[in-house]
Amino acid sequence: MGSKGKDGVRHPTKPSGGRFGAIWMQTKLFYEDEHEALQLMVSNSGKTIKEVASFLWPDMKPESAYAKLKTCLNPKGDESLRFGQVIALMRFCNSYEPLEYACDETMHARPDRKAPEDDVVKLTETIQSAADVLTKASAALERIQAQALAMGTVKRAA
Repeated sequence: MGSKGKDGVRHPTKPSGGRFGAIWMQTKLFYEDEHEALQLMVSNSGKTIKEVASFLWPDMKPESAYAKLKTCLNPKGDESLRFGQVIALMRFCNSYEPLEYACDETMHARPDRKAPEDDVVKLTETIQSAADVLTKASAALERIQAQALAMGTVKRAA
């Protein structure tokens, strides 16, 4: 089961509605170079090169943006994407081949995508912890001010 991608390789798919509600595509074991990773990111996204180019350079004419992106994706081209542009493209394309390539090149394990719920739990715990600290600090300040007021040395702050 699966479908052939633009690269001619059959990519197995899992049913939609999984952890992230998206179709899963098999990742490559290795990439020839960063340009291949970038090209696969675009082709696996289901977006056209013109859509991706217009996203990157919205102020340019679509034809000019398209030509610029084609040059950036070409190993023999004289232009390249900035790091921030690659990150923005991975988000826009919802495809992470450049990240996998960078991990491979630096001898790091390819990461798993974290679930948004994990961040919600962490942020909720952080906010609760900060609220607890603020409550304790406010109580301590009130105690000190009350003691000082009782001694007649400090006026109560507003």
